[in-house]
Parts: sequence; C-alpha cells; structure tokens
Amino acid sequence: MNSKIFLLALLLSSITHAQNYIDLANLSYSTTSNADFENSNQQTSVNELEFQITFPKILDDKNTLISSLIMESNNLRLDPTFIDKTTLASLSIALGINHKYSDRLAITYLIIPKIASDLDFITTDAFQLGGLALATLKKNENFSWKFGMYANSEKFGLFLVPYVGFYYTSANERFEAYITTINGDLNYMITDEINIGGDVNGLTSSYALADPYFGTNKEYFAKNTTEFFAYVRYPLYKGLFLKAKAGYSITRTYKVFEESDKVDLGLSLFYLGDNRDQLNTPLAKGALFKLELLYRFQL
Repeated sequence: MNSKIFLLALLLSSITHAQNYIDLANLSYSTTSNADFENSNQQTSVNELEFQITFPKILDDKNTLISSLIMESNNLRLDPTFIDKTTLASLSIALGINHKYSDRLAITYLIIPKIASDLDFITTDAFQLGGLALATLKKNENFSWKFGMYANSEKFGLFLVPYVGFYYTSANERFEAYITTINGDLNYMITDEINIGGDVNGLTSSYALADPYFGTNKEYFAKNTTEFFAYVRYPLYKGLFLKAKAGYSITRTYKVFEESDKVDLGLSLFYLGDNRDQLNTPLAKGALFKLELLYRFQL
C-alpha cells in the first residue's frame, strides 16, 4: 500500500468537500546514508524515489474522472553479504471516478493495476491488482470524516487496509490536520509563505525478484515501514512548493522470502498466519531525510 494512493483519493474528494486545493504532482527523494544491518558491522544506504501525477477531469456537478500515474524506486543492499545494491521499482496506474452522492457525501472508486519487480526481468509474477473505495462525509465547511478500504494482491497474499480518519482546517486556514488509522499530517502556516508540520505514514509493498538471491527457488521482497517526519514547506513559484523533511523510521522491515512463503491475510500493519522464514539480514531503524517537490492547484 502506497500512501500516495490514499492521499490521491483524499485530495480528490476536495473537489466537492472541505479542502480548497488538490496536489496534482509530487516528486520526492529520501535517503538514509548509513543504515545498519542487525547483528553486523555492515551498512547500506537506502535511497527511495517517488513520482505521482494526477489528471482529474470534472464530467459534471456529481462526477469527476480520475487517472493517475505513480512510480516508485528503492535502492539498497539486500544483505550484508552482498556487494552490489538492488533496485526495486513499481509502476501503478490508478483509474476511477469520484461521485458526489449529496452535498455531504462523496466516494472515490479506484482500480489500481501495478507492476513491481527488481527490473532484471519483468514477467507476469510482477503484476499486482488493487482497488480502493474512499468516502468523504462532510460535517461542515472545516471538517469532514474519511473512511474506506484498500485491497491489493501483494506477493505475500491478499492485503487489506481499512481506513478511518478525518480532515480539519481552521477558520483562517492556517492550521490543517488529517489523522487516520494509517497516516496523518499536522501543519501550520507560521507566515504567509512558510509552513511547518509533521507527518507519519505506514507503507507496505512487495516486489517480484527475477532470480533467486538466497537459494534456488523464486523469491520476493517485502517492504513494511512506519516513518515520522518533521518538515518545512516553502513556495518556489505559483503552485510549486519545496518540502524539506527530517525524520525517523519507527519500524523498518525489508525482507526477502521464497515465493511460496505466504501469509493467510495481510491486514494493515498486521499479518494473520505469518509463519514465513526471512532469508536476508534485517535492517535496523534509522534517521531519514527527504525532499519533496509538489504542484498544488487551488480550487
């Protein structure tokens, strides 16, 4: 589950409810320069690149067509015994519609096909299919409830993420908050240009590996992180913002498993029937630094 998918649906609901902007494009780069392997004196840098661009088209006063492209890349050593780093990348296309049922209720429906692999050799093993339904229930001009469900056919099995939260902005629009079961953001405009805040995101994704790294059977890579950041956001040009972030990985798991090693059900940050045998050495928690460029369209 990529948090940008949820943010995409959340922000698209702003077309009819509460928020007065939508982030149409986002480019981010994060790095950990010296991530330690557990029980080892070896380290690796972990570099992550993400790009998302969205094309909403308002069809009428009730329906908005949605299309979005989301790309992600992770680069790291999978194990302290490896010299070379591995790049794990994904390409997702989100297609769907936001429908306004009433002045208070709007629901976004998305289907999300994805290819995720180590890019050495892309086969049908790299294909995943997901879907999202996210409802926005407006209480007043400054507050709305958010609830929904995300599902995806991850390499480790079916993955479900229930979603409950809210969005709030102050009357003067200087303070903004969205708090949910999987991510959140609190921010405040300290001047007419400078915005400070903090966010937390839970991220889960998996990637097919073309060749076995640790044995003779097919394998896959699974990523599960919870990251907290403090940030400063500053406008560079009309609608274009730079966000500088420093944070820490509260949880960080980058694991390799045999392809046949599955869970009964992935449920948000929990796994039912998880008896998998991890093949690589885990990474320790650590500091993170991130830069984001975002293009925001005011409604």
